Amino acid sequence: MRMATALGLGLTIALSLGAALPAAAASAAFIARPTEPLACPGGAARGNLWQGYFHGRKEVDFGFMKYEDVAQRYCFRTEKLCRNWLYNMQSEYSEDVWSAVCTRD
Repeated sequence: MRMATALGLGLTIALSLGAALPAAAASAAFIARPTEPLACPGGAARGNLWQGYFHGRKEVDFGFMKYEDVAQRYCFRTEKLCRNWLYNMQSEYSEDVWSAVCTRD
């Protein structure tokens, strides 16, 4: 009896998680794809751009393990483009991420 209850509970959990996955996947608009950032203009010319800031590190192998750091700031026309860029940067520089932010100008 306990085995049947445990199996029934496991099946219920699996089905409820399976039903939640498509909704979660549909809301994940941050898909790894090339994003063309813009150089951020200075002064009042920025307009309605989004600024992306990223500072992270990845491991590289030059015959010995070494770290490569990167710190970048770019502008984007939409928040989605900025977040896609951050997603790509975090995927590439996944060892340490110190800053990964999109802000409205």
